[in-house]
Amino acid sequence: MLAEAKPDSMMALQEAARLLAVFPAGNISEAVLDARSTAYETALEDVPAWAVAAAGKRWIRGEVAILEDRPNLSFPPSPPQLRALALDEWAKARGALWRYRRLLEGKTERVVPPEARRVPPKAMLPAMGG
Repeated sequence: MLAEAKPDSMMALQEAARLLAVFPAGNISEAVLDARSTAYETALEDVPAWAVAAAGKRWIRGEVAILEDRPNLSFPPSPPQLRALALDEWAKARGALWRYRRLLEGKTERVVPPEARRVPPKAMLPAMGG
């Protein structure tokens, strides 16, 4: 199950490298390349590779609304941007897993009939649209 996948930093780094290959850089020194690699590895070391791949697809599609800084999609994502997108993908999968597990448990919710409900205090009514 994707939501329970264990993070693998090497696989996540490979997914990031695959994304970065789409945005070729000019003449980059070996030192800069090593620094970038280390930065991406640090950012993605605890994130499953599938989430990094999904984040890369979102970047390519321009589906980055959760990023508040309005990134320039002509350039590759920074390590924190890619991490934020990957964590968002992972959170979606974990949320779905939680909902499915609750559904499979078959527990019924307690339904309180309207006549048994307490009347809310008058001070709360305006906040509730009433």
